[in-house]
Amino acid sequence: MIASLYKPGFHRNLTPIPPTASRMQETTHAFFFLEDYSSGAFLPAAPVLLKGWAAAKPGYFITDLRVRLGERIYPAFYGHPRPDLARYFKAREPHLLAGFEVELAIVPGENRLEFECCEISGRWLPLGMIVFTGTPCHIIPTKPSGTVGAHIFTRALRLVLQPTGTSSPTDFAATIAGFLPLPHVTRYPAVPFHGHLHHPPPLQRAEFGRVIVEGWLFHETRKIRRIAATVDLQAWQILEQAGALPYVAGLFPQFPHAAACRIHGSIDVPAQLPQPLSIRIYAELEDGTWHLCHVERSHLYGDEQHKAPYARFSLIHFARSVRALRQACLARNLAVPIDKWFFRGLREVWMEYRSRAPRSRSLPGANVARRATVAGKLPATVVLITHNLNFEGAPLFLLEYAAYLASEGVKLSVISAGEGPLRARFEALGARVDLVDITPLLKAPDARALRSALRALGQQVNLDAADLIVANTLSTYWGVHLAQLAGRRSLFYIHESTTPDSFYFGYMAPATLPVVKEAFTLATQVSFLTEATRRYYLPYLTRANHSINPGWIDLARIDRFRAENPREQLRTQLGLAPVTRLVVNIGTVCNRKGQHIFVRAVDLLWRREPELARQCEFLMVGGRESIYDQAITDLVAYLDRPNLRVVAETPVPHTYYGAAELFVCSSYEESFPRVVLEAMAFNLPIVSTNVHGIPEMARAEEEAVLVPPGDSSALAHALARVLADPELARSLADRGRRRVTAHYDSARLLPHHAALTGAVAAQPA
Repeated sequence: MIASLYKPGFHRNLTPIPPTASRMQETTHAFFFLEDYSSGAFLPAAPVLLKGWAAAKPGYFITDLRVRLGERIYPAFYGHPRPDLARYFKAREPHLLAGFEVELAIVPGENRLEFECCEISGRWLPLGMIVFTGTPCHIIPTKPSGTVGAHIFTRALRLVLQPTGTSSPTDFAATIAGFLPLPHVTRYPAVPFHGHLHHPPPLQRAEFGRVIVEGWLFHETRKIRRIAATVDLQAWQILEQAGALPYVAGLFPQFPHAAACRIHGSIDVPAQLPQPLSIRIYAELEDGTWHLCHVERSHLYGDEQHKAPYARFSLIHFARSVRALRQACLARNLAVPIDKWFFRGLREVWMEYRSRAPRSRSLPGANVARRATVAGKLPATVVLITHNLNFEGAPLFLLEYAAYLASEGVKLSVISAGEGPLRARFEALGARVDLVDITPLLKAPDARALRSALRALGQQVNLDAADLIVANTLSTYWGVHLAQLAGRRSLFYIHESTTPDSFYFGYMAPATLPVVKEAFTLATQVSFLTEATRRYYLPYLTRANHSINPGWIDLARIDRFRAENPREQLRTQLGLAPVTRLVVNIGTVCNRKGQHIFVRAVDLLWRREPELARQCEFLMVGGRESIYDQAITDLVAYLDRPNLRVVAETPVPHTYYGAAELFVCSSYEESFPRVVLEAMAFNLPIVSTNVHGIPEMARAEEEAVLVPPGDSSALAHALARVLADPELARSLADRGRRRVTAHYDSARLLPHHAALTGAVAAQPA
């Protein structure tokens, strides 16, 4: 099991530094030692390999190491397993990931080497300073160089075509070229190991704080028991060892283990770590020894950069961007081969840019946010379109909306692209529920094929009796198209704080996405939950047909639950001791919700504030059976914190809110999360990521403590801050309850949405 692996972390019962260790340096946060050479040594003015180690003190955690020599910065490869240091520092693990190697160029004269370590908060902290004197040598240090392959150049070009701010193509290209790490690989597997990483490349997206690692690795004579990868050294994650790579077996026919040496998996990427990041690959042999095999540096950009829209379509802008990026690479001593792969890559980017880049300008005032017109008689018949019937925020939003319409006498029917437990609840409202297969839409290769698939889908459903079609979430854009084909009015609710290009990346062909975006023009009315969400769709809002209408929470229902289920009774049901403080993270366990960052934050809280962490029970409520669920289970087992666990998804999470002392939201992407409203309704203090609509709901330092998404260190600090300050916790909770009562009560907002429904139904089709 992964829990049996060594667990990098703080040291207990720290042994004092022996007086004879005069070359060991000590700071407030770490111990540092340089092997082989001491300060004042004379070295040839040439490249030299330095070795040593750096061990963090309790409460700190080192993730990387570098050396400054004048204006140059040399990255080290840090994290070499050192069992001798584990014994010396009496660490809880058999191997301390504390050894390092760094190759740098000594110059003639005085060389002041400043060693710095990266603490897990993302800060570079001083470790120690060594002075060498460089003596004349015929070897002249060379300037770092490299080659930018076509696949890297095209990935960088996509970023250049997604401008931020008012930077010119030349300036922005220089910035993107500066992201490319030099060198990319700082350590290759040493014989008798052989290996290579295909992924991640020097420039790559980290999707919701995780990145794929893929390549190959084998030992010449011995079997590798396990292979692990890590970025932050806080926890490593086991990679799959499966699959043959014929070209590797052909290169090494003399080694039998080369026949099946493919490695593959995903690792967590905390957002606070400075770029580029060091990806480390470890191998465990059958004798239990661990070896650092491969270290490479990659610039891993996040989801918001991926969502950024392309600049307005222009052939001239595209050509200038290509030229500017190539010149910026050459200026960094990075060669850009001009070959068939280069031109093939350019063509791919050009085709994507041509299909995705906006071409038309909005009409004057068309994309200005407006309040909805809330007047009009309710329609007699409404068809509700949903992407599934699961216990999730958006389908539950639709269910409560449907219940209110039904109570007002509206006849309902539901069309869903997926089955789920909410079917029975919709049917209890008198609604007919029909399932449709949208697979042909997802498989359409281009816009023409997608339009044909939409017409075919329209033949399968009968909308003749509908007065209004309500399409709920971006996933149901097809409902707007069906309404258009049937000559019916449509109300399009958007819950996603992302763009269609990013949302459907990898699921639909880029050439089909213009049809998806047409839904924003075709819809009679588009309703956004927050202003932050609306901003992602500005390029597609070419008509004044949209408004902002916040979501709601049923306060009366929650208050009845609280009255009928006293807090102590709920805590008894959950088996909590009277002194235990319950911290809950509620929501479907998936990478978008960032539970891997929550797990890491809890572990950091244990390292920094063990007495505070020991008082708590940390529950993630929303477990399912998925690959990500298994990754979270493995991570929890690896870190071995007994009061941290996952609880299966439940249709009634109120028990956990009612028993908790603190609610945590660790999401990377949220528009108007129901769980935050529920926490406010249950009078809980909130620690949350500062993303999209959340700061509009729970304001920073008013109703919540907000932290950057993906920042495990900041999240751990926020947990400690609220748990250690009862007055702050009470203040946040009380203000949250007042705000949800004043602004988000369903008794106030459902009539508003019903009036919007009537107003949209009354408009011309």
